[in-house]
Amino acid sequence: MKKLIVLLLALAVTAGAFAQAAPAPAPALTFSGYLNTGFQYTSSDGYVYLWNADAGNMTRVRWNMAYTNGDFGVNFRIQNSDVGVTTGTQLFTQALVWGNLFGNMATFKAGKLNDYTWATPYSSWGNFDGKTGLQVQVKPTSALNVGFFVPLAATKSVTVADTFADASLAAKFTVKDVGTFLANLDLGTTANAVYASANVTAVKDLTLMLEAKVADLTAVDANTTLRQYASYALGDASVGVYVEETLLASFGWAVCPEATYTMGKTELGASFWYDSTDYYSADAYAKFTLGAKSAAKVYAGYDGGVTLGTNFLYSF
Repeated sequence: MKKLIVLLLALAVTAGAFAQAAPAPAPALTFSGYLNTGFQYTSSDGYVYLWNADAGNMTRVRWNMAYTNGDFGVNFRIQNSDVGVTTGTQLFTQALVWGNLFGNMATFKAGKLNDYTWATPYSSWGNFDGKTGLQVQVKPTSALNVGFFVPLAATKSVTVADTFADASLAAKFTVKDVGTFLANLDLGTTANAVYASANVTAVKDLTLMLEAKVADLTAVDANTTLRQYASYALGDASVGVYVEETLLASFGWAVCPEATYTMGKTELGASFWYDSTDYYSADAYAKFTLGAKSAAKVYAGYDGGVTLGTNFLYSF
């Protein structure tokens, strides 16, 4: 009898353990996207025209699909070309399969990619958004992400040697309460480049980003660009400054202070640009949150002429 009771207790404990185990997430199919459009007036020519300043075209229509089944999934994005919806064609700007392997210690993506893992935080240098190929990320710890990207042609036109000669190697390392540091080397068959950045998070309310790009490592006077961005939050307001220097092949600099202020659902912002060529411009905007998925922005600028415009964004 005692053995029977022990057996029943063991079965009950085992059943309870299985009952408490989290079930595997069910496959999920999600859709998202947005419509972004607006109009703009420029005093230099006197024209008013359909224009989406955020994307730099007439109207941007984007539709995303994501299918996830455990550690594997499929993503694609359709959006109109940079010309505009009236003359541009619909394009698959992303179309890929992905998977997490070995308990998420490695991730692969194959196809037309969507990845910004190794991109610099301010300028997005070194991203693989829209590039076609294979990306492998290895994550031995939560702080370290290293890997490579190999471009792949859609036809039998590139040899194996040239494919790997055009690969990219990258690494990102995060130090808790200090910041994130990354380097991305684009080998290139005709040109190559290296990107590096530091995103410092050690000081509360301070955003500090440092970036560097060497455009061609094979050149003696390789064009090198340095960018720094800092901003500090002061309650509902923030002040910041962007600084850029170009070295070696050519020399130049630019500085752009900015400020923003938020009042409920309204954000106000202004910036001023001045560089070593004596070019200057000024911009100001007001952004209004209309709902959970919609916003509108009006803006004005001066760069030798006056620009006025507005943007309307609806997400779904």
